[in-house]
Amino acid sequence: MSNLIAGYLVMGLAAMLFLISFRIRKSPTFPLVLLNRWLRWVLFGLGMAYVLREWGVSGRPFWSLAPTFMLLWILVESIYAWLAVRALSLSNLPVFPSYRAASGDVNWPVEDSYLKVKEEIRSEGFTLQEKLSAKLGEHMTLQSLLYTDESKQIRLQVIFAPRSTGRPALFFIFTSKVGEQRWATDNVWLPFGGVFPAHWSVDRRPFISSPRTLLQRHRRKLSKSGVEPELFEEDLVDELNDEQEVLDRVSTEHGILVPRGQRPEFGKLTGDGRYRVWKQILLLNYFGKAGRKDVR
Repeated sequence: MSNLIAGYLVMGLAAMLFLISFRIRKSPTFPLVLLNRWLRWVLFGLGMAYVLREWGVSGRPFWSLAPTFMLLWILVESIYAWLAVRALSLSNLPVFPSYRAASGDVNWPVEDSYLKVKEEIRSEGFTLQEKLSAKLGEHMTLQSLLYTDESKQIRLQVIFAPRSTGRPALFFIFTSKVGEQRWATDNVWLPFGGVFPAHWSVDRRPFISSPRTLLQRHRRKLSKSGVEPELFEEDLVDELNDEQEVLDRVSTEHGILVPRGQRPEFGKLTGDGRYRVWKQILLLNYFGKAGRKDVR
């Protein structure tokens, strides 16, 4: 490949990266975020190879230099992810935050894509029940909305996940219950630093951005299980926090989280827990894999 063709290729990838990054700032979805990461990765490899050949630093073939720098990117990204997981373990950020009634209003972003999702939820018969917030350290708050369908058998939690740039990511968690059993279907594309209880059935679909499509999967799963879900009563917030406590307890019992009394000294994640989250970050970032079902 000539340097001229390589230069045009690099410029084309850079233009694509700019457009996708702009779109993500307005309405982040996992397919776009994943494509953005791949473009950055490929652009770094091709760009560095182009620069070295253009400046006469290396006479090696273009397609020999590019993979070398792409592997270097993966190595640096892996080290950065490991350091980030270690910092997370030692930080004040809770693995399973506790929710409470929001002191202020929780509003949908004024953007067509968000308002379309809001209307989609309403058209499926879901009614808003609670507006929630959860503290993520000293300077960050997680906002969430709780809905139930007309039958009160399906609870929907909408999470507005804050991002450092642009608008928040939208996560949907559909949940049904029978006693201590839970059936959950979500599109969360963050690493899960814990373990689900053995009597929970969890289906993670990060590529699905439509709540209607996710709800259809959830209802099919309920139909196959042959159960009649119980109703979600008035204590929705308490029940949600109880589920968070169960996740924390089970994850501690399986050696993923450090016992609470020892967390101020040793951090939240054990060695196995840090490795687990680190691996999930890399699998999500480049392969879109939400990990195993993590049910034990």
